[in-house]
Amino acid sequence: MVKFKRFFCFLFSLFILSGTLVLFTGCSTEVEKVSKSLSTYNITATLGTDMKITGTEKINYVNDTGTDLSEIYLHLYPRAFREDALIKPYTTLTMASCFPNGISYGDIEISNVLLDGVKADFSITGSDEDILLIKFGYSLAHKNTIIIQIEFTITIPNCTHRFGFYEGSINLGNWYPIVCNFSDGKFDTTPYYATGDPFCSGVANYNVSLTYPSDYILASTGDYTTTQSGDNTTAIITALAVRDFAMNLSEDSSKLTGKIGDTTIYYYGYNSDEKLQDYLKISEKAVEYFNKTFGSYPYSTLSIVKTPFIYGGMEYPNIVFVSDAIDDEDEYLKVIVHEIAHQWWYATVGNDEVNEAWLDESLAEYSTALFFEAYPDYGISYSDLIKNAISSYSLYVDVIETIRGDVNTKMNLSIDKYQNDYEYSYMVYVKGVIMFDELRNAVGKDRLIAGLKKYYSNNKFKIATKSDFYEAFSSACHKDLENFFEGYLNGTTIITNIN
Repeated sequence: MVKFKRFFCFLFSLFILSGTLVLFTGCSTEVEKVSKSLSTYNITATLGTDMKITGTEKINYVNDTGTDLSEIYLHLYPRAFREDALIKPYTTLTMASCFPNGISYGDIEISNVLLDGVKADFSITGSDEDILLIKFGYSLAHKNTIIIQIEFTITIPNCTHRFGFYEGSINLGNWYPIVCNFSDGKFDTTPYYATGDPFCSGVANYNVSLTYPSDYILASTGDYTTTQSGDNTTAIITALAVRDFAMNLSEDSSKLTGKIGDTTIYYYGYNSDEKLQDYLKISEKAVEYFNKTFGSYPYSTLSIVKTPFIYGGMEYPNIVFVSDAIDDEDEYLKVIVHEIAHQWWYATVGNDEVNEAWLDESLAEYSTALFFEAYPDYGISYSDLIKNAISSYSLYVDVIETIRGDVNTKMNLSIDKYQNDYEYSYMVYVKGVIMFDELRNAVGKDRLIAGLKKYYSNNKFKIATKSDFYEAFSSACHKDLENFFEGYLNGTTIITNIN
């Protein structure tokens, strides 16, 4: 995810199936192979004109935790938008841009749960009552499967967030019940924090049937076909080995299509936009460059969607959101490239975005700089990006030290430990770019790229950790780089403004 440019300027101013069958066409052998051992989400849902979604989710859950399970936990992210939520997915500083029409609430209500076809007991738990707990009543052995059926009703808030509707556009990110990631012997029930991207999930397969008013144009994770009946359209959507599933529906959308390698690329802009072809072109170039530089994108589709959005952009597998509020052309181009870079760092190579947010955000931000270095015709200079990062970071540190007497310079905090979005952004985005440029100065561009290639090839479809990152770069660079990275992550490396 990227924030608005003005965000950084603050300091300068002060299908639906009951079984496990997955239908898919055009996917790579690599994705098909990975998909065979995964859990599958089968979702049948209907979007009404009242901005409610009713549906049934049937999960063919494969216990891949390495241990026996007697219960399972699922995130209910829409509950973060309910009126009595304790932890809001927005702050007092972002509330106005999140709710242009005034405060609005959303929710997800669970009406029924079945386990292998038998009615089951469930409860809503978690630190903010945003977790669905289902007890199995027996021990599910490792690698065994259970069918979890959940009936739900979702209320979409009137807002510009990942999950919300505004001015004819509907963002459906983090909208359905999703199994919590299992790590260190337990399910991760992290709530929906306002800072960063508070998500972590393994890859799974999806079969989704969505019925919606025909006034809308759909963009989605995966591939889909549509049929129309009366005033409604039904999309049958399939996606293999993806770590999340998101959609956008828009009443004002022009769709352009391109192709790079085995990937079909869609750019969804507004009907009145004058540069649709330009934005499709840079999207194609970004995929082509990252394919060559990091390794081939394994999925068959990628959609870039212009939409009302509180931040600059947001990434999901096979689909990214780019905010229509960005009025600076260079900034809009940078957001497109940054979010596409996330298809390598987050979508294909996953990470814990709560506790190691730098792993995807720093990489996506630096990948953006590499792209513009390779395409100087856009007039966005690599050297200028680095100089601006060092200058703005140094100014941030000076200002905060003057105000508070000290400053956090750690990149490795969990997102809820950063004092605000500014601190998070400077430590994770800006400092990350500086770190990778300094590594390039130390080992050379060729070895830096070799490290990125190895990190990508070693960790596709996994949830990578900093240890995986260290191993890949140390191996590719023929040098133990752990101390180098730890200096930046722990805040002990001093960054000096050379301008």
